[in-house]
Amino acid sequence: MGSSIKWLLALGAGVAAGWALRSLSDTSEGAGVKLLEIGIKTKNRIADWAAVERERLDDMLAEAQANIATESAAAERPRRATQTAHKRTVRTAGHERATKTNATSLS
Repeated sequence: MGSSIKWLLALGAGVAAGWALRSLSDTSEGAGVKLLEIGIKTKNRIADWAAVERERLDDMLAEAQANIATESAAAERPRRATQTAHKRTVRTAGHERATKTNATSLS
């Protein structure tokens, strides 16, 4: 007797589901159109979400590149200053050597 009750409940659930599906549209074609409409709306929502996420990713990449450029520029400044000071020292020392050589050759 338990199996016949389950069978009646399954039949009732099937009739209710069919009735609900049929009430969504007037014809079976209308049901297909409704399903396509739901699919298109879902696709559009996903495309909008993907566009927002793509913008966020582009912003994060631009910020990371800007940070790298800033760090590189900050690291380059002291090195340039050191190189310039070294060049000045070498030029000055070379000038002093040349001056001493010229002074000794003149005497």
